[in-house]
Amino acid sequence: MENLNKLYNKRVILGITMSILLIAMCTVPTWAKLPGTQSKIADYTEGGHLETDLNAGFMAEWWYLNGDVRLVASDGEKRDGALHVVLAHQESPLMMGPSGMQLSHMPTFYGLHFDDGTANIRLNEMYIPYSMVSDYIALNTPYVDYAYPNPGGAGGVKRLYGSVVPGYNLEYTFDNVTMDLFFQTNVNKTIDESSQPLNFTTYEHSYGTLHGSIIIDGKKYTVTKGEGYFDHMIPVSNQPWPMDMHGWSWFEVTTREYQAVAYATRSLDDGYDNYSYKHLTLLNKHNGKVLEEYSTDEITITEEEWIGEPEFNRQRPNMVTFSTPDLNVIVNAKSVVDLNMSRPDQIGFVDFMAFQPENATIQYNGDVETGSAFYEYLVSDWGVIYS
Repeated sequence: MENLNKLYNKRVILGITMSILLIAMCTVPTWAKLPGTQSKIADYTEGGHLETDLNAGFMAEWWYLNGDVRLVASDGEKRDGALHVVLAHQESPLMMGPSGMQLSHMPTFYGLHFDDGTANIRLNEMYIPYSMVSDYIALNTPYVDYAYPNPGGAGGVKRLYGSVVPGYNLEYTFDNVTMDLFFQTNVNKTIDESSQPLNFTTYEHSYGTLHGSIIIDGKKYTVTKGEGYFDHMIPVSNQPWPMDMHGWSWFEVTTREYQAVAYATRSLDDGYDNYSYKHLTLLNKHNGKVLEEYSTDEITITEEEWIGEPEFNRQRPNMVTFSTPDLNVIVNAKSVVDLNMSRPDQIGFVDFMAFQPENATIQYNGDVETGSAFYEYLVSDWGVIYS
């Protein structure tokens, strides 16, 4: 297993053969034909991939859902908070077991943040034979169907399935938490992609509604108000992807009328001080129309209230501002949980994930609105050593 710890995680075109593209133009998913659902051309960016599909030596892929929710129990108790859930896999011919068999790495984690400041995060991960990955992840399909392996049934169900039409179902059990949620969006897909310093493509549905229930410590709550965000991200490389960069900063901010989504990635040379890749999108929350889109030199990133994290040998900012000539987005998210994926061989990362329940700010053409925000700040092991 020592080799596995060393193998944890050129821009390539996310493409599929012309024959599959032709099918995509003509095929409609089965559920798109069901009564009450709209017809939609099949979108093969929804499903899973292997590194061989992308001509990469190393591929990571995750589906990410977050939500700002109000939970109400049958006895009238109300809890306001937020959640994020990630289901992922990583593929590479470098990931070999002791017998020489190629393995697939399957991690999943969730975080809960409540408005009283309490927060927690939980992680599961395992390696399975590469030949079995298609038993758990639908590959090259116009829908996602990810089921985390559950030998013996002891860990509970962790599954995401569906597509943009009619929506995504999440069934997720972990320790004392059970989520049964449905995310539905009517906004168009947007795409974030970069070749450097991290080669990635992200397919985003920036706004939608969440419905369903969450059981916490045996008590069931109904989601009576839920706003969510969904994306599907695929970094590729010829080495574990955290080795390509110092880290990244990401947020999504939701106000009454707007949705702002930002991605920024630091190269190894940037350290904590700069970002080689910057992208900011402002959308009309209600219809998903892109109002503004900015990149690179159009954006100034200001990070403040730095906190040293000696346990992880990291720094992170409490406040971040993305500024352009006509748009400012300000996030000050202090309800932080950390995902510690640091590795002894320096090819992992620590991810600080935060939620701001109110007063995240969008200032656009003289209009000022406040709302909630998710904020993620990642620092790679290699970046810390390199810088």
